[in-house]
Amino acid sequence: MKKIITLLSGVAISLGSYAQQQPQITLQGTLAGDLKGYNKMYIYSRTYHDSAVITNGHYSINIPFKEPVFLMLYPEYIKEQRMMYQPFGILMDKPVTYTVTSDIAKGMNASVVKGSEAVEVLQTYKKQKEAAWKQMTETLKKEYGQPWMDEKDARHAEFEARQKALQQQYLVPLLQKLVKDHPNSFASVFSLGEAREMMSTDQQDRLYAGLSSEMKKTKEAKEFHQFTDGIKNSAVGKKVKDFTLPDEKDQPLALQQFKGKYLLIDFWASWCSPCRQSFPHMREVYQQYKDQNFEIYSISIDKSKSDWLKAVAQENNPWKQALDNINIAGSGFAITGVPTTYLISPDGEILMKEVGFEPDGSGAIEKKLNELFGASVKSAAKATEAPKTMKAMPMVPMQ
Repeated sequence: MKKIITLLSGVAISLGSYAQQQPQITLQGTLAGDLKGYNKMYIYSRTYHDSAVITNGHYSINIPFKEPVFLMLYPEYIKEQRMMYQPFGILMDKPVTYTVTSDIAKGMNASVVKGSEAVEVLQTYKKQKEAAWKQMTETLKKEYGQPWMDEKDARHAEFEARQKALQQQYLVPLLQKLVKDHPNSFASVFSLGEAREMMSTDQQDRLYAGLSSEMKKTKEAKEFHQFTDGIKNSAVGKKVKDFTLPDEKDQPLALQQFKGKYLLIDFWASWCSPCRQSFPHMREVYQQYKDQNFEIYSISIDKSKSDWLKAVAQENNPWKQALDNINIAGSGFAITGVPTTYLISPDGEILMKEVGFEPDGSGAIEKKLNELFGASVKSAAKATEAPKTMKAMPMVPMQ
């Protein structure tokens, strides 16, 4: 755990003279409406869970502050009544008091949040994005008769290209303006992740360059900048740079150890259900090719080491495991969701990338392995029992 030491006017405070209390965030909320006796408010992320009792429409939660967090609010009423719920989160970048004013009838996403400058800037930006998405949706409806399109539709590639063009027209300028107008706000840093799929690497570099020197030092900005490098580093045909990560016994595991073999690098996480569902078939793939110059290397993006170790023990996969504690997922491979796999040649060249999971063996990488080794994987599961295609679960900027 990192200790934060604040310097005031260049004078260092001696921690030996008194016990410094850990800073706290105070979240004070008001929730109007008939809760039918379900008087709890849950607050959570992938690594944090807490709750508070709502009394006369009010609740309060104290949260230890170590670094900026993005936490979701979920009323017990919505959960127990099985109502439609669109996730609602709050960015809390400083140890101050945040107020949330909500109405159960309007939905949590209509809440008004006040506190630090960043959370208020983010609310304004969110409204601008909602208006932009509305314009994009109307355009797509007019041109294609619908705002979305199934991947199996013959026009899907054309539709996807048009959607990306509309993002460049409506969404990219909003994000660029946010960073330009608020270069020293954590709201800008928090929103950088949106650029990963809709901006070119040149645009991403310029976005990062527009941040203040203070914001460039934040973990989130550094990881964004590393991600941009990762896009460049992970192109098909590139040679993978060597890196070393700790295995489950905290022993260093270097990529160099796999040189001379075809290597399937699997990025996953303990909380990723498609990742866990992919392992039975991956074990079949490993069993089929393990004696033919082939290895699998699973790299977890878990933030919690204990969660990762628990999942490793449960899965008991017969190949090498490591925990990504230096953001190789971003800097080396530009991972946006898990599972994502890369096929690497014996001399370290990136041959293929695959996002998601095809349990029936129809994935591009598995077809390539069949081509390389001249034999398809013998699966114990019947085709009718195999789950449908699994999409990758998106990574979130803050857990």
